[in-house]
Amino acid sequence: MAETTKGHANRKANRYSERELAGIAGFTLFTASVLLAAFSPLLATVATNTPVMHGLTHGTMFAAMAGFYFVITRCKGRNELVSSNRVRTGFLALQLLLPGIVLLETVLAFALPLVLQFALWAVFGASGAYFSCVWADVRSSLGEERIRAANLWSFGLAGCIVAGVLAMPGPAAITAFLLLCASSFALLAASPPSTTELTSERDERWLAETSRYSPNGSYIMLVDGIMCGVIAGLVVARISKGVLPPITMGAAFVCVALIFLLLSRKAPRLLAMGRVQLVLLPFLVCGLILSGFLQAPWNTVAAPPLFVILYLLDYTNASVLSLRGTLLSISPCYCFARGRFFIVLGQALGWFAGAFVATDFGKGWLTVAAMVLIMLVCAYIVVATVRPDQYAIVAEEPEPVEAPPAPMSEPETDPEAVVEQHYKHKCAEATRTFNLTPREGEILFYLVKGRNARHIADQLYVAERTVKTHTYHIYQKMGIHSQQELIDIVEAQEAGDTA
Repeated sequence: MAETTKGHANRKANRYSERELAGIAGFTLFTASVLLAAFSPLLATVATNTPVMHGLTHGTMFAAMAGFYFVITRCKGRNELVSSNRVRTGFLALQLLLPGIVLLETVLAFALPLVLQFALWAVFGASGAYFSCVWADVRSSLGEERIRAANLWSFGLAGCIVAGVLAMPGPAAITAFLLLCASSFALLAASPPSTTELTSERDERWLAETSRYSPNGSYIMLVDGIMCGVIAGLVVARISKGVLPPITMGAAFVCVALIFLLLSRKAPRLLAMGRVQLVLLPFLVCGLILSGFLQAPWNTVAAPPLFVILYLLDYTNASVLSLRGTLLSISPCYCFARGRFFIVLGQALGWFAGAFVATDFGKGWLTVAAMVLIMLVCAYIVVATVRPDQYAIVAEEPEPVEAPPAPMSEPETDPEAVVEQHYKHKCAEATRTFNLTPREGEILFYLVKGRNARHIADQLYVAERTVKTHTYHIYQKMGIHSQQELIDIVEAQEAGDTA
């Protein structure tokens, strides 16, 4: 009887509340709206429905997004900015400007000056980046496990919505897009309260001081973003000309979700950011060859599956960043914006490059540009092989001089009860006190919860040996020899003004 009651209580605790479900639904609709605007010709007008204009308008949007991410990481009032209902309403109005004008142009058959159209694309990009930060903040209230599930299923469902909207006729599709934006905002108001006010700017300063942009990771993110932009531009141009069916992009995003789900269950180590970058290097080269040397129709046939592979890195990046703030008890919008900068900037450059090579003058430089980029990627691989200590593709710690202590068995208490806000602040305080790295801080949080190396490796998508190495370094820095000592030290930490 007691076991039955306990099982019923666990099932009840695992259920999503109505506000959590509203938040997940709102995030799904928001994701669909962003994917529709960024990777389809839906918002193109008569004047902008050409390959060159697709590249320029979408490049403007991504450049505005990258600029917003850069600014918000340096804005001291970012927490108030993303949690203010008044600011959210203002950005919603800005977000609706572009699709509203496009709908009017389609129905009334008038043309807005190109300068104003580019301004609207920039405004839409900035508003999209703002709501990306808002949703990163809102999702942080779900907890790590539910954030992972919400990210995956929301993205998969968003891909289905994209396919459905693109199958509609023009005015109906734009109207559906407007409804997606408005419905997402309405569900945002019904979502769980923000946790941003519980974070501390002191924690963010600590992260900025101890964590720098990785030259190798930023470079690969930038190149992957460029290739995503170039290949997406090719696919969008083919869709607008009727060569590819409109649902192509929706199907591509569903495939990304399915591949991520498969890898997370069968080979989670491949989803570590450093390792997935290494895996994708050959595909980057293939994409450059495709862009520079393949002719129609083969480049059209190869573009969608290549886009799926390239976008997998983009999705993995966003998925990992949505957890980083929660694990380190740092503003989620800060972590998300800081980590998204290079890949979004790369996509802006990729769309602009696609616009250039679509011109009569640019077509003559396509092969040359592809060769230069291939040489840069290959040179990076060579340098990373010769100087792995400075330009490592996958950052691996050396083997510890002695084996790390064996992990203790899982505690009998429910691990979910440990995941409380004040406990996260204690871990953050211990991380600062003992000068742990950001990755060691993440692993510390799981060690305090009683998790073993295998579980931590699966959760963080890293090798088990890497977790054990970091655990060994944590024990050294804290001067302890057992997991219980570690838990006792963290328990004794004062959360200070972070509580």
